[in-house]
Amino acid sequence: MFISLCRSVARFIGVETNRTSHFERFLSGTAACVALVGVFYLSSLFLSLPDSLLVVSSIGASAVLLFAVPHGALSQPWPFAIGHLISGFIGISFYQQFGSSFISGAMAVGVSVIVMHYLGCLHPPGGSTALSCVVGGSSIHAMGYDFLLYPLLINLLVMLALAFIINNGFHWRRYPLFLNATVRNETNDKHLFEIDDLYHVLEEENVFIDASAEELMHIYNVARDSAKTRHKNLVSRLPK
Repeated sequence: MFISLCRSVARFIGVETNRTSHFERFLSGTAACVALVGVFYLSSLFLSLPDSLLVVSSIGASAVLLFAVPHGALSQPWPFAIGHLISGFIGISFYQQFGSSFISGAMAVGVSVIVMHYLGCLHPPGGSTALSCVVGGSSIHAMGYDFLLYPLLINLLVMLALAFIINNGFHWRRYPLFLNATVRNETNDKHLFEIDDLYHVLEEENVFIDASAEELMHIYNVARDSAKTRHKNLVSRLPK
């Protein structure tokens, strides 16, 4: 009973059931570390030390997504790059109109979330970029909209290049997810639900999850095939 209670509590608070290999976990951490060292170096070329650290903090959250969950919907190139750029633009605009304050920073983050939703580029670390552009130091404010080009755009391009090289260096990772031909071209048995059914459920439930419908369908198909194989093995062991 105690074990059952612990499991119920774990599900309630959302304890992650991560079953990835040790190598995968260390790979994610090492790749994120390498990427952030590059981001910090590039940012320090254009900004003073405290402000360059602000940029690293916002991009750092993206490193977790790009290298720990490269197949996630929020990790793909469009939400990553456009999410940061549009949030940065909104943050700079709010600073120039309302100055540097907690209220203007909070408003910039809120507007960024709404705009990212409508543009289909929801990327959580983008909120940090918007906030940094409002409450950041003098070197960020002095750059104005040039901040979007350097160091922000340069950092984003470097991160995308590293994500492409590192993730595609291992057969179980593909970045962007479109390169995973298994997910993209998978066909399903007749009379089973199709990918459009997944899109319909997500729309009806009014939820956003960090997984594309294509990947969910791929997981379903692989799990279904595994269940079929297990069932055949069990049947073959039954006495004749």
